[in-house]
Amino acid sequence: MSLVVGLGIILSSVVWAKNPNMAVSKRDSNGDGKVSLDEWDKPEFIFNKIDFNGDGFITAQEFAKKWGVPMPGGSLTNKSISDAGSLDESKTIIADVHMHPMSQSPIDQLTWMNKNGVKWAGLGAMRRSNVERYRNIMGDRYIPFGGQGAMNEIYFQHGTDGVEDEHNEMFEAMMEELEASFEDEKIKGIGEIFANNRTTNPRPDFRRKTRIDAPTYRAMLDLVDKYGGAMSMHVQWDHDSIEQLGVLADHNPNGNIIWAHCGNDGSAYDVRQVLKSHLNIYCDLSARSKPKLSDWVINKRPRAEIFTSYSLNGSWQDLIEEMPDRFMVGTDTKGGSKYDKGIRAIRNGLLANLSQETAEKVAYKNAQQLLDLH
Repeated sequence: MSLVVGLGIILSSVVWAKNPNMAVSKRDSNGDGKVSLDEWDKPEFIFNKIDFNGDGFITAQEFAKKWGVPMPGGSLTNKSISDAGSLDESKTIIADVHMHPMSQSPIDQLTWMNKNGVKWAGLGAMRRSNVERYRNIMGDRYIPFGGQGAMNEIYFQHGTDGVEDEHNEMFEAMMEELEASFEDEKIKGIGEIFANNRTTNPRPDFRRKTRIDAPTYRAMLDLVDKYGGAMSMHVQWDHDSIEQLGVLADHNPNGNIIWAHCGNDGSAYDVRQVLKSHLNIYCDLSARSKPKLSDWVINKRPRAEIFTSYSLNGSWQDLIEEMPDRFMVGTDTKGGSKYDKGIRAIRNGLLANLSQETAEKVAYKNAQQLLDLH
C-alpha cells in the first residue's frame, strides 16, 4: 500500500471516529439524542470523563469538547422532539418510501420532513437497533421495514450461496423474527434487499448479484403476502435479473414488490414491459435524480436520470400518467441540505410535470394504500 493511500485510510478512520453526532447515534438505542450509562459500550470511568456536567448523559457537544473538534453544523442531536417543528402541509404531502435510518437522529429526520412537507418516511436499516429508535421517536410517521440488516449479515458471513439458501440457520432465524414483527405490527414490509447491486452501490463490500427468484426471496414474498405490506428489492437492470424478477413476481402475484430505484437505469420502455406483465411490482423513483445521482454517475449512466430540479423526461412522463397507481417517490439521502434538494427535485421536476391526480398518487396516495399509512 502506498504512503498516500495508507494515510488516506488512516485519516478517514480518524474523521469517522471523531464525529460527535456519529458517536451519539451509534449508541443511542432509545432515540433521545444522548448516551446514558446503560447505552455506553466502554468502561464507566471513560463515560465519567466525557460527561462534563455530570448529569448522567453524554451529548454530541460533550464528545466534541472531549476531542477538541467543532460540532458539525445544523445538528439537532441535543434537542427534543418539539424542536423538530410542525409538518408543512401548504403543498401536497409526500411519503418518502426510501429513507434509511442511519447516522442521522430521528429528530433531525423529523425536522427535515416537517420543513419539506414529508408526512411519512422510512425503509430498512443497516443496524436493527435503528428501527426501534426511529419507531419510538417518529411513531406512525416512520415506515418500518425489516430484514435489510439481517440479509447483509448473511451475505457477509456466507456469501451469495447463503443469501439464496432458505435452510441457512441465519435466514431461518431472520424469518422467525420478521414474522413476529409482522404479527406485532412493528413493520410494514421487508427490505431494502440488495438482490443485485453489483455496480450500483458505492461500497464494494456491499455489492452482490444473486438469483432474484431464489427460494429465500420467494419465502419473503410469501410472508409479505401473508401479512400485507411490501418487499423492497434493489434489482439493477441486468437482463437475466429482470427475467428472474418476473419469475419471482409470478411466484406469488399477491405479494407486493417495490422495485427500488425502478431498476436504477432502466428506460421507460423497458420498465413499462415489466409493469404491464406483473401487476404486483411497483416503482420507487428514488436515486433517479440529483442530488442522490452525482454528475459522475449521470455522465456514466445518463438513462439513470429521470427528472431534474425543473423537468421530467417525456417518455417517463407518459409512462407515469399511463400507470399512475404504480409509482412512488423516495430520497435515499440524508443531511438537511441534500434532503431539501431531493424533495425540491421531486416537487418541481417530477410532481409539477404530472397531472394533479397523478401527482397526488405518486406523492403519497399509492404508498398510503400499499403500506397502510395513517
